[in-house]
Amino acid sequence: MTQAAAKSGARPPAGATLRVDMDSHIPALFVTLGGKIGLHAMRHHARGLGLDLREWRILQVLGGDGRSTIFGIADRIAMDRGGTSRSVARLEKRGLVTRTDDPSDRRRSYVQLTDEGWAVHDEIARFALAREARLLRNFSPGDSARLRKFLNALVAEADEMIAEGWAP
Repeated sequence: MTQAAAKSGARPPAGATLRVDMDSHIPALFVTLGGKIGLHAMRHHARGLGLDLREWRILQVLGGDGRSTIFGIADRIAMDRGGTSRSVARLEKRGLVTRTDDPSDRRRSYVQLTDEGWAVHDEIARFALAREARLLRNFSPGDSARLRKFLNALVAEADEMIAEGWAP
């Protein structure tokens, strides 16, 4: 039984043998951390820029990666393509991004930051880099480098699982 379950007095039904300890299960910890980082961004930065979290992430991706397709952006931020497309449309309406049709494939368009979009991106980057420094303040440079290496390996493995359609 997890510590949280023990504290709450919850009892599993008879015969239940598998449990996920939310305090040590790595995917659960990532979900919790990602949620808290997203909540922090919304409360303390994105709202002040008039952005929702997906729009904030899209501007961050375009600033880091440059011109991209809707599919490329959606895959990069691990969000659905339809919602990403609607968010790009809102950003385009605000003048933060432009869309250019791909002449070789009418179904695809490229998205890039406008000058105004770059200005907002610079504010996002300042906040994101300061937040990263705060999160890592108790890690040595070597530990930070190892953490990045491990996280990139896990992202690559998750990408393989998605591509393979892996299921236990």
